[in-house]
Amino acid sequence: MLGSPHPTLSVPGQPASSNPAPSARAERFIRRPEVLSRTGISRSHLYWLMDRGRFPQSIPLSPRVTVWLESDVDAWIANQIPYTHPRVQP
Repeated sequence: MLGSPHPTLSVPGQPASSNPAPSARAERFIRRPEVLSRTGISRSHLYWLMDRGRFPQSIPLSPRVTVWLESDVDAWIANQIPYTHPRVQP
């Protein structure tokens, strides 16, 4: 619609009228600096954990670009918080 403040974006293969639910979040790649910032661990510890299967594996996009899935990193962070921690109780 012309002049609409929020134009409707269509997804290839889907009708323009079917928008994803507002709570659905698109998956995204994050680079190493953001992974380190979110987790609070060092670069060497990140790779130590990955080598032992205790952290999600990275995804090589090219010879010089490596990423992680944001949802994998978020899930890892959530699993590090013990359920008995008093500040985390629902």
